[in-house]
Amino acid sequence: MADQSSFLQLSRKQLILICKKLIDTGFEKDNPYDYDYDSNYNALENIAKYFSIRVSDEDVQFFSKLIHINDNLLAKIFETKDKSLYEQLVIPMAKKYKVEYQMWGHCTFVEHFEDTWTAYDKDWVHDSMRQSREDGNWDMYDGKMVDIDYDNQEVDDYKFNDVREIEEVTESTNKNKIIESLNKKTLLELRGLIDDKLRRL
Repeated sequence: MADQSSFLQLSRKQLILICKKLIDTGFEKDNPYDYDYDSNYNALENIAKYFSIRVSDEDVQFFSKLIHINDNLLAKIFETKDKSLYEQLVIPMAKKYKVEYQMWGHCTFVEHFEDTWTAYDKDWVHDSMRQSREDGNWDMYDGKMVDIDYDNQEVDDYKFNDVREIEEVTESTNKNKIIESLNKKTLLELRGLIDDKLRRL
């Protein structure tokens, strides 16, 4: 399960109140890494202290996504003060992504890595990883090395490549896969056994 924002513990009413305060401060509702990230972080941090929540990168992403996907609804709530609209608030959930990236040093080696990453939007994964690297919370070598070609090892630069969402495997998913693998004859025999069992209950 992907790590989720600490603010998910709050009620919808509290989340909407925070959204209002953030919007009033100029908090960006799109990709938080395209603008002044520190301003977004500081704005949320100032509000979070009232809830005794320590702000993380995931929390900044959470509110950027929350405000973005509920833009019209929030505008309507702020205008009408209609509390019945609170239940329509769509709460974003972070997903896990597999990220492939490379590190290389002036034509002497290329290392191929992959890692899993949690984000609220696929398009934000690379920026979130860069931010975490700059903050010292993630290192390029934290990922799994899948291949390497090198002579002398001295990192010169790096590049992010493909990002793919990792599907959460649930018991229901596994059951569906089992059913999908059965042919018609087997399914009919199984249905007969189930019907017979139900008649005897």
